[in-house]
Amino acid sequence: NMRALQNSEGLCRVFSTNEAVFKDPMTEVQRIKNELTMKCRVIAPPTHELSSEVVDEFVDPKLQHNSKERKAEEEKRGVLKDFGDGCVAREFESDYPEATANRKAEVAMYLMAMGVFCDLENGKAYRSDYEWPDLAHWQRPAKIN
Repeated sequence: NMRALQNSEGLCRVFSTNEAVFKDPMTEVQRIKNELTMKCRVIAPPTHELSSEVVDEFVDPKLQHNSKERKAEEEKRGVLKDFGDGCVAREFESDYPEATANRKAEVAMYLMAMGVFCDLENGKAYRSDYEWPDLAHWQRPAKIN
């Protein structure tokens, strides 16, 4: 995601989310098509309106495996960090014991990744002045096994 956003800076871009596509596939795909043709001036497809058959072929709700059950299970877990805008990093199971260097590194990397995820969700990561985490210089234990 980072390189895609950095390398497309200044180009016409249309954004969507997995959640938006699965919530209302027809409306979201039509919105994406309209933005691509009107905002980005991409040549319009041969048919002006997309058919529900085409959208249904493209969007397969079966790919959202047990999403309601998974969300309910996630909400039972405590919050490690609240990033705002309803985006939180939840506690998770780990193979590493609490307070070990590996566990601390795992949590730090998870929180860093969730911070980027939340910034993608709320739109901050799409700004030209967004500061991406510096993974090349991130301090971590020499070995996570």
